[in-house]
Amino acid sequence: MLDNKTAALEDQPSPAESDEAKGNASASSSDDKPLKLQVSDLVDDVRKLAEAELEYYRVKLSVNMAATKTVLVLFSVAIILGVTTMVALILGILLILTHYWGPIAATGLLTGGALLLTTVLMSMAIKRARKLPLDENDQ
Repeated sequence: MLDNKTAALEDQPSPAESDEAKGNASASSSDDKPLKLQVSDLVDDVRKLAEAELEYYRVKLSVNMAATKTVLVLFSVAIILGVTTMVALILGILLILTHYWGPIAATGLLTGGALLLTTVLMSMAIKRARKLPLDENDQ
């Protein structure tokens, strides 16, 4: 009789073994899903992932656009201040030269110098622009 009780106790699974058996049963039940259902689950997961990726890039673009707008505003203000500084410098030089050479000679000298500088800079820009590889096949 003692042997029958010992044999009965040995045949019963431990609580850990019974949990594993339940886990295997649930894992096998998910593997037992029809292929059509598994594919539809996969499509749903891919759709959710694509929507999340789109939202991520939408937010990233909006943040980048805000930063770009700030940079453009700062750049515009810097350009405006630079141009007004150049105008003030030109007027100051004109006033100084007018005192020594008269208004007509000072204006002519300043205008000629500005045109000469513009011509030199423009010719340098044109030379460098001609060297640019515009067509990828030319390389």
